[in-house]
Amino acid sequence: MFKVMITVFMVALMAVPAAQAKKQQTVEIKDGTAVDKTHGWSISIPDNWKAKGMKEPSLERLFLQKKNYMINPYIERYGGDYTIPTILIYSQEFDGSTNDFEALIKRCLDEHKSDNKIINKLGIDKDCDYIVSGDVVLDSVQTRQIYVKRNYKRVLVIPSKSAFESGETLEYINDHEVHEIYLAKIENRLFVVQIFCEREFYDANVEEFHSILNSLKW
Repeated sequence: MFKVMITVFMVALMAVPAAQAKKQQTVEIKDGTAVDKTHGWSISIPDNWKAKGMKEPSLERLFLQKKNYMINPYIERYGGDYTIPTILIYSQEFDGSTNDFEALIKRCLDEHKSDNKIINKLGIDKDCDYIVSGDVVLDSVQTRQIYVKRNYKRVLVIPSKSAFESGETLEYINDHEVHEIYLAKIENRLFVVQIFCEREFYDANVEEFHSILNSLKW
């Protein structure tokens, strides 16, 4: 009986570190900076943005979303959907180059599916068009920059304006989101940064997007 109790106690002790590991966050957020100690990078968080880490283990490392954002007043009036400016950072081990990963993204746009787990999280498997790509430098690391257009159709429910008629009509708005995707390879690890918002408000957000992006330190 005594031996059985010792065995149960040892199993319980071994389970504690495992439980703690599951609760560990992907990033530590403090004093306006998010730090990923596991993969060795950090990024600044402006006051106007909220930030959230994920529970380990996770390919998604950081979620940033703007607090004070613009909404088309017509869409807001009639209860339509809208997209909040967002930045996401992912990471995984990857044997190929950033050009190889870009090829996987293009294949996903054509085939509307992917075997890569990060690409599946990007939400670009349907109604998306590849626009252009090029090379930039982020904190001295050569980085691939890709622009994707994500098309959408949003439905507005418009009440009747007539005092003599009840009911409502549906109005459809066709537009798109602008997605910037950045690919950086450091040793055997790939980092993917996704930035997006509605086309209508892209120009108003792009400077802030890039200011946050350029605060990234590997």
